[in-house]
Amino acid sequence: MTSSAVVDGVVSVDSPMPTAVDKVHAKRPGLSLADHVTLFLIGLVVVLVSLPRLRRFALHENETDAANMLRVLWAEAETQGVTLHAGVLGALFGPGTGLQNRSEDVELLEDGRLRRHGYLFDVIESPRGETFIGAWPWEHGRTGLGAYSIDAQHGLVGHANPAGFFSGPARPPSPTDLADGKAWRPIARL
Repeated sequence: MTSSAVVDGVVSVDSPMPTAVDKVHAKRPGLSLADHVTLFLIGLVVVLVSLPRLRRFALHENETDAANMLRVLWAEAETQGVTLHAGVLGALFGPGTGLQNRSEDVELLEDGRLRRHGYLFDVIESPRGETFIGAWPWEHGRTGLGAYSIDAQHGLVGHANPAGFFSGPARPPSPTDLADGKAWRPIARL
């Protein structure tokens, strides 16, 4: 609908007459620069608070997976009657084994170690002849923090590994440290 007026014999046609919707929109202008900046800062705070929590969650999940995998590896080795020694863990995943269906996310490394969810796994033998299966982060601080071990005498134990001594292929838990057990604590659940 448009409005028109006759002035001195001339008809002038104005723009369409505003409707109720047009009046509401006219009263609500777009966001100001201050509004945009405020929304951006709120979003930035949400991201900055969420990312560290998400990172801690991912590290905790990797650690939990590593500890649970140690239990599974130990039980499977006992079930299969495998004598544990360095490099033997990959054999636990063969056809017809209890781990056959879990091998899709396990990587067998050239040296016989396993890598899964940011953790390395291997059999570690102490000088006294004790045998452990150990798990430690592939990259401390990025894929995990703590180191874990399981054996017949102590069960599942963990080390906080705050300085990242156990990290990557070149720095597994030492057999002496595992046998000594001073810094290793029993773990019931993660």
